[in-house]
Amino acid sequence: MASVKKRPDGKWRARYYDAAGKEHSRHFARKTDASRWAADQESAVQRGVHVDPRAGRETVKAFAERWRTAQVQHRPRTARQVEIVMRVHTYPTLGDHRMSAVSRTAVQALVTSWASTSAPRTVVMRFAFLRAMFASAVDDGVIGRSPCVRIKLPEIVKEAVVPLTVEQVRALHDAIAKAYRPAILVGAGCGLRISEVLGLTEPAVRHLARDLDVRWQLSEAPPWELLPLKTKNGSREVPGPAFVLDALSTLTAGEMLGTLLHRGDDVKGEPVSARMLHLAFADAVEVVNAAADERKRDRKARRTTAPELPSVPVDTTFHDLRHHYASTLIDGGESVTVVAARLGNDPAETLRTYAHLFPDSADRTRRIMDAAWKIQDHADVLRTVGK
Repeated sequence: MASVKKRPDGKWRARYYDAAGKEHSRHFARKTDASRWAADQESAVQRGVHVDPRAGRETVKAFAERWRTAQVQHRPRTARQVEIVMRVHTYPTLGDHRMSAVSRTAVQALVTSWASTSAPRTVVMRFAFLRAMFASAVDDGVIGRSPCVRIKLPEIVKEAVVPLTVEQVRALHDAIAKAYRPAILVGAGCGLRISEVLGLTEPAVRHLARDLDVRWQLSEAPPWELLPLKTKNGSREVPGPAFVLDALSTLTAGEMLGTLLHRGDDVKGEPVSARMLHLAFADAVEVVNAAADERKRDRKARRTTAPELPSVPVDTTFHDLRHHYASTLIDGGESVTVVAARLGNDPAETLRTYAHLFPDSADRTRRIMDAAWKIQDHADVLRTVGK
């Protein structure tokens, strides 16, 4: 039960007990204020939403560090991202604030400052970590409610995917260093993510079944290890085209992890890293475009009559091979469900990304109806002739 008593110094002392039986008290100049506060706190205890008034005195930095180090579900990459977001982008502004003193306006100001210097997708990612931290504080009873509500985020304008053609992929394959060419074929011919390509082992390449058993991915940084895929949709069996299986059949497993893409016996079969492949791919993009520009100049100067060479967008990355794979399946008539299964994606996500590549439903409807009525018209003509 809450109680209010007058002290010898003339102030009013309000006190109550929380669900754990711990006493809390506060002093007020007026009895009305003391009674209102005690009633509010007792009501919060009864409703199960009570927050210890002293818990919110912890600083944002102190609580966020406790929260961050307790997230056992975070993979190494996510853990590094959270640490950087907090240390570099959050603590300088909010780190010394008490948890209970952080307002929605303060969070909005922080997000707005991020948006002035970073891409929308980066801002959304940072805010997701910040919101998760404050949500945990609410669950722990440190604060009564999260300040991360009704926060306006920058709009992410998602550009339509423009897939690479077979000709462009072939040019990249021929331009990249020979050791990385099988990776290009696996990315374009099976749609694997770069970490999945680098995590392929001999048992994963099933030549008799003519498919790839995708179950593991290579870690982003040393110590190198094969990690399970992030989502339940990620683990899958992907049909292997002949050109992919032929390229993989020439590779031998590395000593360190048994991966097919490795740096050779001189370094104990250390896996090829994603950074190494990204850099080699970027070099290949430059080589392809330089060759295309040179051919264009030669044709303009009439030094050659050879056809123009393919070029690729300067921001092309390894992930664009995955888009090429998906677009090729769609062009061949595969459904969104099949495409999603091959990519290891959720069908809804796949549809959002590649909806513009699927045949227009209006045109398909017209063709169906036109075909049906043409059959009917033909039957009517036959009946008329028969009469």
